[in-house]
Amino acid sequence: MDDGNRPRVAVIGAGHRGRGWAALALSRGWAVSLYDPESALLQRAAPAVSERVRRLTDFGRADPLAAAGARALLVVGRSLLHSVGEADLVFDALPADLAGRQRLLEQIEQVARPDAILVSLTGSMHASALSARLRRPERHLVAFALDPVEMVPLVEIVPGPHTALGVTEQVKEWFTRLNRQPVVLQREVTGNASGRILAAVWRECIDLVLEGVVELGDVDLLVSRGPAAALAAAGPNLLQVMGAGAQGTEYFIGEALQAHETLWGQLASWETLSGEDRHRLIRLIERTYRTAPGELRAERDKFLARLLGAMEERPSGLFDLPDLTDLPDELDEPAAEPPQRE
Repeated sequence: MDDGNRPRVAVIGAGHRGRGWAALALSRGWAVSLYDPESALLQRAAPAVSERVRRLTDFGRADPLAAAGARALLVVGRSLLHSVGEADLVFDALPADLAGRQRLLEQIEQVARPDAILVSLTGSMHASALSARLRRPERHLVAFALDPVEMVPLVEIVPGPHTALGVTEQVKEWFTRLNRQPVVLQREVTGNASGRILAAVWRECIDLVLEGVVELGDVDLLVSRGPAAALAAAGPNLLQVMGAGAQGTEYFIGEALQAHETLWGQLASWETLSGEDRHRLIRLIERTYRTAPGELRAERDKFLARLLGAMEERPSGLFDLPDLTDLPDELDEPAAEPPQRE
């Protein structure tokens, strides 16, 4: 590892997410080598990455001194070997093609240093499948962040069944130094945790629109200014804890669960949209949002930067968790089976 104990990073995949991760690393003063098998895409990547670093600086989301020298720290790789040969951390940011990524990871392993760590950036594939052709699957895992990846602070880390604990801890430390908030999932699950939550929310939003309960634009406003605002300050379980007054947590959450169980039975449960409903949804989105996507993303990023600044001023104790090692031994025992409600 080189200057200041900063890892040397290789990003393989110069698409949207690859550029975001490259910009994030550069904005913290880390050297980055960027490579993509598609030469035309790679040629356009360097100025796009530099522009993202500039925006991070403008938003106050980058170290100005580090960002000022970011362009000099970015190397456009001539080949896979040139890109990953000296890297400590290799990001696989290629498109969602399992067979293609398996082959690419196998090729990376052949030219990378034996102690390099491979991280596949995906919300739809598991490390257990991606690492199937690796000789050292213990040095591979999956990570995922929502878009824009260079700004959204939370990163899910999903070890595979063969991932070494030390590798998981090292990646967690590196993400922390990138000013990310890593969350390690205890096992692989389709869509990862954040993807599943978003899928559930979007399905209910689509259902409310198609059932004529609320207009499409209004449901976006409802989510972003309602539940999302409340959840930005505290997650769903913490919200319940804060709702418990003198009644106590057990009583309040019991009441909340009973109310939600009634509601859960009425939520959307379909798994696919009919062709007609899919067409209706697309037409509604097109009629509601006529602004160019690039302009929408620019406005989103400006707002997100201000929101993140406010979130970082939140009292530090709000999400501090207790040390569970000091709990009484009896709490380690399985809880008694609660009586079933009629």
